[in-house]
Amino acid sequence: MTFIYITATVLLLVTISFIVRKSSLKLLKQQPLEDNFCIIDIRDYISSHRSPYPGAENIPLSYLQRELRDRMKCRKEILLVTDDLRGAKIAAKIIRKKQKQAIYYIQT
Repeated sequence: MTFIYITATVLLLVTISFIVRKSSLKLLKQQPLEDNFCIIDIRDYISSHRSPYPGAENIPLSYLQRELRDRMKCRKEILLVTDDLRGAKIAAKIIRKKQKQAIYYIQT
């Protein structure tokens, strides 16, 4: 009986660590190098135009899924430029369905 409890506990811990690792979205604290990242600005067009982020391609969150399907191919790590954490989490979920790179975000 203890063997079953130990096995179930180990299985639960492995599952939780997999979910946390897969869904982790990392905050980038230092200034990124453009060579290391594909930079995607998920803010709306107006915000992106008023305060552009150097080297970023503006794809608003509402258009992201379509753009990924049509033309987005990136082999580098991905950096999301966003106004809020909620938008970054949604974008990361959309991107992870298509690509398996590490995803970082930076709030402006």
